[in-house]
Parts: sequence; C-alpha cells; structure tokens
Amino acid sequence: MKRTLMLIAIATLTVFGQKIETQTPDRNRVTRLGTTQDHLSVIELGEPVTQVAAGSSSFKIEWRENKVFIQPLEPGATTNLFIWTASGRLSYELVPAGSVEQMHFAIDQDPATVQAKRPEPVEHTPVVEQTKIPPAMLMESSPVKVVGSSRNHEKVEILMQDVYQKDGRVYLRYAIVNGGRTVYFPAAPDVFTLNSLRAPQSLIPLANSQLAGAYQLKWKGEARVPVVHTELQAPVVRPGQTGHGVTTFDLPTASEPGLRTVVKLAFPADAAGNVSAILVL
Repeated sequence: MKRTLMLIAIATLTVFGQKIETQTPDRNRVTRLGTTQDHLSVIELGEPVTQVAAGSSSFKIEWRENKVFIQPLEPGATTNLFIWTASGRLSYELVPAGSVEQMHFAIDQDPATVQAKRPEPVEHTPVVEQTKIPPAMLMESSPVKVVGSSRNHEKVEILMQDVYQKDGRVYLRYAIVNGGRTVYFPAAPDVFTLNSLRAPQSLIPLANSQLAGAYQLKWKGEARVPVVHTELQAPVVRPGQTGHGVTTFDLPTASEPGLRTVVKLAFPADAAGNVSAILVL
C-alpha cells in the first residue's frame, strides 16, 4: 500500500522559535528542511533507518537507529537527501534557513502511522548488533589535516575528514573521490599499523593528519588492526562523484613509547592501482 505524506502538525520551540514538524511518510513528496551552520537538525522516523544518501559533501550527515542527524558544513549549502527504511524511501531538500529562528530543529514521523501498518510479528534468526557510531562524533570529532599532496588525481583517492577516539576505539569519517574513468565499488578497508617508521620530519606535531602520496614516509612491517564496523554511503562511486564512509577500528598502541601511532587504510584497488590512505593518530 502506498504511503501518503503530508505535514499534519507544526510546533514551535518557545525559546528560539525553531520549528518542529510531524509528518506521515510518503515516497512521492519532497520535504524541505531548513538548516543553519553550527546547528544540528534531526529527522526522527518511526522505524530504523537502513541507508542514507546525500548529493553534496557540504553537510555532515549520520544516522543511528531511527534518527538522522544533519549539520551543514558551509554557509548557504543546499542538497537533496534520501532516507531508506524497511517501508520505503523518503526524500528531503536541505536548504539554508536564513536565520536560526527559521530553521527546522526536528522533523518527527507520526508514530501512529507506522504502528497501524506494522506487520504481524514473525520469528527471526538472532542478529549480532553492530557497533554504533557515538553521537558525540558529530560535535566533538577533530578535523583531519592533509600533509603533502597527491601525485595522481586521475584515480580514486581517499580524503580523511574527521577522527574521533573513545573507549579504545577510533572512529574515522572519510570521502571517496573518484577521479578516474571507471566505476568504483568501495568496501570496508583493511587497517594496518605501520612499524619502524622513517619520516622527513617529526610526526609528533602531526596528530590527526593524513600523509598524502608525496610525503616521503617509509616503514618496515605492518600489523593488522581489527576493524569493528564500517558504514558506506553508497555501494558505487561513479567517475567524477564522491562517496562517504565511516570506519571504526580498535586503537593500536604506538610501536615505541613517545611516538605517534600511524595506520594505513587499504581499500579495494581501482583500475589505476592500489587505493589507500595513511593517518597519524
């Protein structure tokens, strides 16, 4: 049965005047959501989110369970947003609100609609719960600096964007930029810690830095690091497009006391060769 979406209630926060809207789901309508830089907007649905895709990297977008968190990274940023659940796809247009008073604080889904259409319970095989990305990563993550430059832009490149550490784990958000001429199929990376490092300068001041291809880093030996969880924005990145992903892995110990830990993320190769990125923690 098709679902019909219409805005059925609008409430206003009494302190800042930000809007809270309640909606029923409909895949045939696009909902406008006003955002403001340095402020967080939330879409809360009546069922778990299975996948999210956006048309621009100008927004930080993450999801956990039935909630999607949206934060613009650039002033005046606009894009479209798709959210998938077990019931279908929802479409949104993210636009600048103009002021904090005009932004959408939250868009909630009418819980009665989902409950009324919920199918009869059936037995399922138990599923191991995946590690969730901490909500604090949205606001407390550190930006990754790029040191050096790439030697070849006509291939797939990994650009690390944010890193967050908590309880012995590293949460890394990155962009997958396809500068090549063929379709790229990303997957969860393998993570290795690099041993016996030799660098042209001290790595101590380079915490949270990505060492690009031209940076002359040498090492002897690699040790695999357990990867806990990976989320990818889309299974395919076409030429000229950019995808996004988040990978969680256990925090490795430094090879020697007082030195920075350096890890390599190895992704599936593209038509031009190996695809990897090096991060100083």
